[in-house]
Amino acid sequence: MSPTLHAPTPTPTTLAPSALPLPPGPRGPARLPALLRLIRDPWFGPAALQRRYGDVIRLPVPFAELILLGHPDQIAQVNVAHRERYGRAAMVTDTMRVQGSPHHASWFEDDDGEWARGRKLLQPHFTQKALAELGGLFTEAIVEQVDGWGAAADRGAPLELHEQLKALALAVLYNAMFSRRIGPDEMHRLLTTLDDRMVATTVRTATFPLPGWLPRPRQAAGARGDDWLDHHLAELVADRRAAPTDVTDVLNVLLDARYGDGTPLEDHKIRTEMLFLVIGGHETTAAGMAWTFALLAQHPQIAERVREEVDALGGAAVGPEHLGRLPFARACFDEASRLQGSLVINPKLALEDDELGGYRIPRGATVLWSNVTLHRDPRFWGADADRFRPDRWLEGNAPAAAFQAFGRGPRMCLGKRLAYIEAVCTLATAFQRYRFAPPPNWEIRHQYRMSMGVRGGVPLRLARR
Repeated sequence: MSPTLHAPTPTPTTLAPSALPLPPGPRGPARLPALLRLIRDPWFGPAALQRRYGDVIRLPVPFAELILLGHPDQIAQVNVAHRERYGRAAMVTDTMRVQGSPHHASWFEDDDGEWARGRKLLQPHFTQKALAELGGLFTEAIVEQVDGWGAAADRGAPLELHEQLKALALAVLYNAMFSRRIGPDEMHRLLTTLDDRMVATTVRTATFPLPGWLPRPRQAAGARGDDWLDHHLAELVADRRAAPTDVTDVLNVLLDARYGDGTPLEDHKIRTEMLFLVIGGHETTAAGMAWTFALLAQHPQIAERVREEVDALGGAAVGPEHLGRLPFARACFDEASRLQGSLVINPKLALEDDELGGYRIPRGATVLWSNVTLHRDPRFWGADADRFRPDRWLEGNAPAAAFQAFGRGPRMCLGKRLAYIEAVCTLATAFQRYRFAPPPNWEIRHQYRMSMGVRGGVPLRLARR
């Protein structure tokens, strides 16, 4: 890559932050065009700003002090080296709260003590060993869902795969985490309601810098969704209390959990934890899988390599125990997640004055970065950064610090291992059964959501093998 493509990043300095300049960015007449570009194109707009202003940029957003970062070293300062100087931004803690609830899910807590307590409570159930012990439940849910795609293959009709993958991820999560099967009618209502809630949350996040008194679209539907989901999860809790089990699933862990003074978690706190397990466990993984299937359908030679790897299993029902024999399928998921970009932005709040890249980061500023920009930056991914090339993950030189699909540092996504098990097992199970082809002249386009999906869905034609 040409060294003049990006403005040079200032080197760190020993000066006190108060003596440093604020980051550069669009000012004067350039502010409005830059802001409109970001609104119109939140995926690739940040890259255009970085090419002009460098890796630390003061964004032209009214009512907020927003600073965009573009280099893994600076992001690592926020997440790891100087993490005590940064907290959860209100852009996350306020918008991800259940409407009307006094509680956060533990992983959205801005209080480190509360976050650590929740992490300690749930982490044992997301280890490789714990998830491997649920292998039969993963396989059962995945096979049932993937076999259901056969009707579309027999009709020769396109199947909108993104919605199917949401249902699959939800079925896997309920089976493994709550020991609960979801019927077809309940699945439809769950997916519809969760979608309403995610759209409302996306709107709240995108409009967060605006004054609170301004009305936001889709908030009424989101509130109704929260109410229905709260009632649904309350029924799950009531059913378990009426018919206790000795299974060590996440629901029993939450019911048995105690605060430091020995009191149990409030019912609404339990339901909030469950809700964000559901949201995080199905929305993000399904979006990543949708991108993977879409890109493989567009690259038949790469898809054929996945089939060859899967066929080497000899037709075995795929479970977590097979992941070590499916490195190329995993690389395809990683590469698709890279190009997808996962979350649109990752905001943190500066709790004190700091220095990043030679610039002052004032206390109270929100720093954020664009995964799409970082994941496609040629400085870290080479001249083919925009190309779907899974082999880069098998060559041993994929830059881990420039891959933020699951975050970095102590608050890395708790469900990372679960996502890989779901994704790789689903890919392998599907490729055992079908071939996939996209419609003529079809293109993958980003859809602005909390976890970026594919605009218009993934309408693929399936053929039985």
